[in-house]
Amino acid sequence: MDFLNTPALRFLLALILAFTLWVFVSYTQNPDRSIAYDNVPVDIEGLAPGLVVIDKEGLPRVQRPEVDITVLADDETVRNVRVSDLRPFVDLTGRGPGEHNVPVNVVTTRSLRLRASAEPEYLLIRLDQEITRTVALTVETTGIVPFGFEARTPQVTSRGQPVTSVTVRGPQGRVERVAMVRARVDIDRLTANYNSPRTLEPVDANGQPIAGVTVDPATVDVLVPIISSVGLKRVPVVPSVTGVPASGSIVAGVSVSPLLVTLTGSSGPLDDAENVVTADVDITGASQTLTRTVGLILPRGTQLRFGEPTEVVVTVTIVPINRPFQVTVPASVQVIGISDGLLASLSPGIVSVTVAGSSPQLEALSSAQLLGVINVRGLGPGTYELEPTFSLPEGVTLVPPAPRVFVTLRLPPTSTPEPLATPDIDTQPTATPGTAEPAPTPTMTPTSTTP
Repeated sequence: MDFLNTPALRFLLALILAFTLWVFVSYTQNPDRSIAYDNVPVDIEGLAPGLVVIDKEGLPRVQRPEVDITVLADDETVRNVRVSDLRPFVDLTGRGPGEHNVPVNVVTTRSLRLRASAEPEYLLIRLDQEITRTVALTVETTGIVPFGFEARTPQVTSRGQPVTSVTVRGPQGRVERVAMVRARVDIDRLTANYNSPRTLEPVDANGQPIAGVTVDPATVDVLVPIISSVGLKRVPVVPSVTGVPASGSIVAGVSVSPLLVTLTGSSGPLDDAENVVTADVDITGASQTLTRTVGLILPRGTQLRFGEPTEVVVTVTIVPINRPFQVTVPASVQVIGISDGLLASLSPGIVSVTVAGSSPQLEALSSAQLLGVINVRGLGPGTYELEPTFSLPEGVTLVPPAPRVFVTLRLPPTSTPEPLATPDIDTQPTATPGTAEPAPTPTMTPTSTTP
């Protein structure tokens, strides 16, 4: 109890009672209350270079995401809070391409005693890589100039320099869909040059516009020269074919599409122009039909009318040669059917024969198929003039007259016995008077000639 009577303890108790009384009075006179702020834009922090925030369609987000903020503070503080005192933000440090659920942080821009919370507490942020590509520039013209006028090839410039391609920049998913950038011009019923700046439009392979990308330069100057045509003349297109097809093949026909084109120019060159010749179509070594797309060689002083094709399609029909050819070749001859005990000889053993057929058939003919055969079955000794027979492949025929050879059949030679030795006699035999010497008997060899 003496401790409670100490001055230090009495001072501590008085301080606690004073603080409690202050708190009671403050909350009684100035109680806490809340206030809400809707659709407050959220700042993006920590976005890595080369990344861009996109929406669910893959387009760059033009507007920042928004959240609702609730502030809790005493009545006096709440009355002094403005929406500009609150800064919600998300931190994307270390985040790459893809989708990320990121917490929303809320801070105050000046010293205020309050508590703030965001709704929603997390935001879905989509990121994509930002890339740059160079794509081709094309000019699409619409409309038709009046008869007697011609629109020439458009000329595109930017700051006085010719332009054939431009740069496209944006999210990778959008830039990769860009097939080309086009400028559209309308020359319908114009009789003078078209010259105007045009805004460029990125499109996909189907000609559909691609949003969400930027084009550099964004606009170009397009000039379409429109001139007066002095004259028009419709002339045929003549294909130029060079070379020789493969052996055994011939050109069966040549066609061109289109067959006619319209030329423009002054009366002199047009009067002299009879046709338009194509660039050469080489068929050297070709064995089947071929098709080529080639350019046109225009007569001097003329031009193609606007809209006419600058290239044509040439078709050269090549087929095998079907008419027969004749060729004379050497052929060996052999004898079969020789009777037992006989020998045979030929004269000549190789003959010349003329055969007919198509080129491929004659090229495929082998020496084994050019063998003549003579059958002497049943013939006896003698000399015969006979025709050999040939077994030729289908499609190949023997051209008359057929060759003829001489075949000789003979018996093998017989051996002659040696004469016996006789004793030497000094006296010569004397013929008996009135006795004649015997005459030799002739030997006949049969000869048969068969036509």
